[in-house]
Formats: sequence, structure tokens, C-alpha cells
Amino acid sequence: MAESYVVLNEVRHWVRVVGDPQVGRPIVVVHGGPGGFIYDFERLTGPLLEELGPVVYYEQRGSGRSDQDGRYAVPLLVDDLEQLRRHLELPRITLLGISFGGDLAAEYTVAHPDRVDRLILQGTALAGPLTPSPWGSGFEAVATSDEMRAAIRTAVAESGPRAVWDVVDRPTIDRFLFHQPTSARRVRELWEESGLINTGEMAAALAKEPPRPVPLVDELAALDVRVLVLIGFWDRNAGVDACRDLATRLPHAHLRVFDESAHFPNVEEPERYVAAIAAFRHADRRGGNCFTY
Repeated sequence: MAESYVVLNEVRHWVRVVGDPQVGRPIVVVHGGPGGFIYDFERLTGPLLEELGPVVYYEQRGSGRSDQDGRYAVPLLVDDLEQLRRHLELPRITLLGISFGGDLAAEYTVAHPDRVDRLILQGTALAGPLTPSPWGSGFEAVATSDEMRAAIRTAVAESGPRAVWDVVDRPTIDRFLFHQPTSARRVRELWEESGLINTGEMAAALAKEPPRPVPLVDELAALDVRVLVLIGFWDRNAGVDACRDLATRLPHAHLRVFDESAHFPNVEEPERYVAAIAAFRHADRRGGNCFTY
């Protein structure tokens, strides 16, 4: 279980490798955020995932235990991941992208399709600018007071869906992200134990980037790559409908819906989550879309 720091594009990145990455096809886990970290995933899901073979964990620049340097852009984050692959001398990898990490993993796949064996997208719909954000309605659905619901509606009306995150309280966020209260508490405990925070710098910087000239889903759909889309039935962040539609768009996609989970099925249904990944990794490359619950 080698843990180290690796300098990628002049920034020191925290990296942990479990198992021999030269044996089999390693899974590289790409955390969400933007600006999040992987501490809780390592401890709650990692032990089961590592039974499938070698796993590479890393934290993006400005995130978790990696250093900050104030430079944030999707192409740069993609190249950081490519430099990590080269540093570890991995010919091909399986990418597991979580939430925003799914967008980043898809961007990497489009940029380096010959380096990706399979792509796993958890709780991400690769939503384009024309796709309505579910944040306002999702938060309003789990709010428990008229005052909170009113604040949510006002934030959306005055500043757009992203502003909701500035007005909702912690219990509302937990009900939004998790279906099971015990899961929310366990993750909160690990966040506090880690001492790590999301500064918000990366999210603010990426929000200013111009739209892609070609939607990411269109470029991904043009590739011959197997994709597994994982989504919790109660996920109000990415949205089941959007993830279903994503799987429909991609020619070699499988959709797996977890009926007792929200945004983090890896936490709420870890055994089923890892079993879905194991089945996907051993599935025949031929065939089209597959939808399972």
C-alpha cells in the first residue's frame, strides 16, 4: 500500500497505490468536488474494491492532501492524470470517476482514448448547458421547513441553481446527498477525522471556463469504449433520468441503478456497488446498452 507524493506539472500530488499496478488492469479512482478528496472512499469502499485487483488513488491539484498553486482548468487536470499514468508506467487503465470526477474521467477518455480500457461514471450525467440543473427542485424536495424551501426558491430565482449551496444547511445537504441517515453520519465523521476541506477555489475557477465547443457526451459517444453508469435511485444531484439518458446516448453503455442509495451508492450499498464493477470488468466487450436495477 504505497503512499507517496508525485510531482505532476509542477504540483505535488498525493498518490496511493494498492497492489501491483503492472498486474491486470488497474482501476484509477477520480474523486469529485470539484476540489474534493478521496479519504472517505478509501476507507469505506476501498477495501472491497481492492479485492478486484490493483487500485490507484490520487487527489487532484488543490484538493485534499495535494498542493495548491492556483491554476485550475479542465485540460490541465486531464494532463495531470495523464502524467500520473506515465509516471506509474500504466499502458491502459480503467477509470472510476465519482460525480465531478466522472466528468474529468470522461474528458480524459476523449483526450486519450487509447489509454482507457473501460470507463465507470458514478453519479454524473455529463450534463450540457441545455440540461436543467436538478439542484433547486432536489433540495426543495428534502427541505423540512417552509423557511428553507423559500430560501431555496429565492436563491434559484435570483442567482441560479448553484447559489442553492450557499443557503442550505448541513442537515438538508445530507438528505440531498444520502438516502440513509447512517451513511451521512459515517461520511461526516470521516470528513472530520481527515481534517481535509474543499476550499471552493477549483469550483469557482472551473465555473468561469467557456463552454466546450462540442458537448462532452457527443465526443464520448463517438468512441469505442465500454462505459458503466452507476446511479442511486434517490440521487437528486445528477438525477436518474439524466444518467439513464446518458447511458442511452452511449453505444456501449451499461446502466446500474441502486434502489437504496442517493449520490453515493459506494457508501450506501458497497457490496452491490463493487459487484456491479466486477461484473462490468469481466463482461464481453461486444453488445450495446444494458439497463439493470
